[in-house]
Amino acid sequence: MIEISVDLGPDSYPIAIGHGLAASLPRLLAPLAGRRTVVVSNRLVWSLHGRRVEKALRHLGDFARVLIPDGERHKGRRTLDKVHDAFVKAGLGRDGLVLAFGGGVVGDLAGFAAATYMRGVIWVQLPTTLLAMVDSSVGGKTGINHPRAKNLIGAFHQPKAVIADCAFLDTLPVRQLRSGAYEALKCGLIADRGLFQAMRKAPAGLKGWSRVEIENAVASACGVKVGIVEKDEREDGLRRVLNLGHTLGHALETVTGYRRFTHGEAVGWGLVGAAWIARRRGILPDEGFDLVASAVDHLGPRPRVSDLPGPSILDAVGRDKKVRNGRLSFVLPVDIGRVAVHDDVDRGEVRDALRVMASREARLS
Repeated sequence: MIEISVDLGPDSYPIAIGHGLAASLPRLLAPLAGRRTVVVSNRLVWSLHGRRVEKALRHLGDFARVLIPDGERHKGRRTLDKVHDAFVKAGLGRDGLVLAFGGGVVGDLAGFAAATYMRGVIWVQLPTTLLAMVDSSVGGKTGINHPRAKNLIGAFHQPKAVIADCAFLDTLPVRQLRSGAYEALKCGLIADRGLFQAMRKAPAGLKGWSRVEIENAVASACGVKVGIVEKDEREDGLRRVLNLGHTLGHALETVTGYRRFTHGEAVGWGLVGAAWIARRRGILPDEGFDLVASAVDHLGPRPRVSDLPGPSILDAVGRDKKVRNGRLSFVLPVDIGRVAVHDDVDRGEVRDALRVMASREARLS
């Protein structure tokens, strides 16, 4: 088992990474035993892994569960109300515990429900997807989507623990595995050349990715994020670099109603777009752009972007919560393992990036 500590003073917590950790929940969560607990999951995850987790949780005390619909389009107010209703029905108090058991949608929504119920109850992340393990489970960002912008409504609410049991990935569809790999590649591009190279050289389609390679990729990606979050918990400055690929990525998700792209696929396209803007500005050499774009393509195919209306994407980018004083903010790579935030990207540069992204579709067919 790999352990990483997130040092945030009174809000510090451990991250445990390994295979088979679900069976160790009684030991890993022993300090929280005896609390009234509500598990938030979805039907697919529960049907695949619920029995294993239920057996372990019985050693900690009684618990209730609420199953939410699967998919990003369900990460909204209606589902949040359902979860809050389940908390009330279960008699969850200020001394209760929420366990988020699923992918990023479950974690984001369950965490926000915990943050807003009775002004905050403690919670634990038990992610079941690679995307959640390397990204959304770490850092305390919780939230739901607004119909016009992703993650527009949210709060910072750090979990008490993150337990990443990589054995859950054995049942993950290949497309979802690749989705997480794009986020791991993003972390490498931000601050870890070794991780970037490891993802660039991973088996095509991630077939045959060994247990050790998976655990190391999760640990390295978490390490990048932890190092940044510890310095800037609430995204006042440095933490903004973690949005690499997300300004365009979130726009692609929004204009397609969260139905065409997985989050990781949208971020993959966003990485290509950000790298092109950096190349156009002369802060990333031509070979740097080629290396980033080929690394993204290596991880697998992504849904097309060429048929999406440019004006709609630009409008969605303009509504992004990272816009400052009406100006578009982009994280741009300047080297492998080094990025910079630019608050002066104009709509022409974004249009140019969209054209380049569309032109690469032929390489993926």
